[in-house]
Amino acid sequence: MHATRIARSATRSMRIIALPLTPPCKPISGKTAEHLTYYHFITPPDNRKSTWSKWIVAKASDLWAGLGKAPEGNWKRRAFLYGERLVDRLDFEELALKSLDPSLGPRLSNIVHTSKEKEKATPQIPLIYPPSACTSPLPHIQSLLAKRTPRHKKGFWFWLAISPLTAPFALIPIIPNFPFFFCVWRSWSHYRAYKASQYLEGFVKQGAIIPQTSPELDAIYAKYAPAPLPSPSPDSEKPPPPPSEHARAASSPSEAGEAGEPAPEHAQQGQQGQQGQEETAAASAYGPRLLLRKEAVPELQKLLELPEDSTFAADVYRALEQARLRLEGGQKAA
Repeated sequence: MHATRIARSATRSMRIIALPLTPPCKPISGKTAEHLTYYHFITPPDNRKSTWSKWIVAKASDLWAGLGKAPEGNWKRRAFLYGERLVDRLDFEELALKSLDPSLGPRLSNIVHTSKEKEKATPQIPLIYPPSACTSPLPHIQSLLAKRTPRHKKGFWFWLAISPLTAPFALIPIIPNFPFFFCVWRSWSHYRAYKASQYLEGFVKQGAIIPQTSPELDAIYAKYAPAPLPSPSPDSEKPPPPPSEHARAASSPSEAGEAGEPAPEHAQQGQQGQQGQEETAAASAYGPRLLLRKEAVPELQKLLELPEDSTFAADVYRALEQARLRLEGGQKAA
């Protein structure tokens, strides 16, 4: 009943679904793993009449899909595959924000009460999350928006400013001016993400985003949680035994070579490399990991009653893969 209420109420109001990907964790080898969460925005259906902006977006999407239908080996097909790889490299946070259309949600002006609007109720946006996977995600989304708003504003103006520099590429016959279209697309993507981030920041400042726990999401997280990691053995925590006299003599600089020469440099580098590999293996074995497996995505989509043509599944798959790569690389993407 509760799951059905979550999905059906989205037809009347806006909802935010928080899907934690990694838990907060302790630093490992001097690196702190970030807390990654994917936010999916459910808005009422768009029943408005077609506008010129919607027509341009639909036309561009059809043209791009047409490139993907070209035969293998054709330059159109290669351009399509290369563009899809570029999309997969974009931060999933940007793609999530870009998917939110503020015009479909409640108006920000409604939450700023004036003397004539005191009788109106303040609209609230539920922030639904699994309580077993994380605490209230409200502080996290507030921090995320504070970082993303200036970044996307800067990205919008940057790509818009350099797009005229791609004009010489239009002189190449037959092949379209891909650099120009790429710059325009990146500027448009940053603009959409910037407006959505700015829109959400207004609700956060007014306290209109209300966290709500979901037992149904909890059940999915429990069902599709990764297998527990093996606990480190007691022997691995014991300090290594002191080297014997023979080992110390062999490693001594005065006896490393026949003529009393120091130990070869490549041997020292080999020992350091082996030690670094052991630390990396320990970090990956007992360090942070994903909270959810990819097998959970179809059930999440069913729980939220999303349409089959929704990009939810592809977006979550991309977010999980990026989260895995960030944990392995120890890099923090805004």
